[in-house]
Amino acid sequence: MTDNCDDGAVSNSALAATSFRIASINLFNFIAPPDAYYEFENIYSTEQWLGKLTWFSDFVAKAKPDIIGFQEVFSPDALKEWANKQGYPYFAVVGEPELVSDYVYKSPVVALASKYPITQVSAVVPQAHSCQQLGLPSTFSFSRAPLRATVNLPHFGECDCYVIHFKSKRNQLDTTVATDQTLSGAAEFVAQQVLGRWGASLQRGSEATLLYHAMLTRRFSCGHPFVLMGDFNDSIQSDLFSAFRQSSRIFRSDINDVALSQVSDTELQAQLQQFGLFDSYELFVAHQKANRTLAHDEYETHSQASQLMRPASHYFGNTGSVLDYILVSSEFNHAAMQNLAHITHYQTFDRHLVRPDYERDKNSTDHAPVMMTFELRGQV
Repeated sequence: MTDNCDDGAVSNSALAATSFRIASINLFNFIAPPDAYYEFENIYSTEQWLGKLTWFSDFVAKAKPDIIGFQEVFSPDALKEWANKQGYPYFAVVGEPELVSDYVYKSPVVALASKYPITQVSAVVPQAHSCQQLGLPSTFSFSRAPLRATVNLPHFGECDCYVIHFKSKRNQLDTTVATDQTLSGAAEFVAQQVLGRWGASLQRGSEATLLYHAMLTRRFSCGHPFVLMGDFNDSIQSDLFSAFRQSSRIFRSDINDVALSQVSDTELQAQLQQFGLFDSYELFVAHQKANRTLAHDEYETHSQASQLMRPASHYFGNTGSVLDYILVSSEFNHAAMQNLAHITHYQTFDRHLVRPDYERDKNSTDHAPVMMTFELRGQV
């Protein structure tokens, strides 16, 4: 079953060198004093900053991830130093936060820390011709540049790890520019909200599609297994993320490649799976179900089944949403022909959100870290 983790502890006794853990953490304004995030008054005191570092140190010590993808990084140098002290000698980041004025920053970046060697690092950049195909300007750019870091894992080989933080749903139009000179007051406000939120949705959906296209190009050229992790700022079931959900319905009439159109159904499915993305949580649930006996499934109670519901990774008031995901390539899918590994565990570390303790959690994060564990084929 998936874990609503109380203390974040993970047993290490049953895990061998052929088992690996990958986590994604939104650090929630990770910025070292005396710098400030967004506004000049947003500066952590020394006590707050040390408390934030301690909280994440405790999490890492208990969860023991091998690879961590980070979002909301304002101080990459401080994060690199912290990660090295926690036993992650390999670190990758692309870009840097934007200096607004003096010591105030905006536009945080993403980063990755690893216990295993990082052999290549690159920012993912949209291809101009792909932008034009979507009706976007050739100069279209990601609101936050995705990171691709290639990690060399023992017995598994090189794996491309992507870290993303997609555009939020918030209206970010310039409200100083009039939406419509014929509107004012409440009407103008509503118009700004409608246009701003849809603009954010267009940005988020375009980013997802262009990122996936870049991932396909990389996959085709080098064939590496890959992992996509981060804060999606929306449900994976959103139509804006349809690029990440491979359809099981394939119409041969849609296939233009002659050689591909002539392969068997089984071979066609295998080839398409090579370029698919799979939710590691769903793979974990499917793998657990496959390991149960028919009798157990037949008499499974509703309460037992409900325990497999994925815990929320973010709350707005008392409403929870799953915004943080770890998606993987077909090598991690136990049902795929290219299978090299199995997802054996998936965890959402949400204690600080659902049962917070002020002294312990006051400097933590507004997201729940998520982590998946996989073992190489033949080890489970």
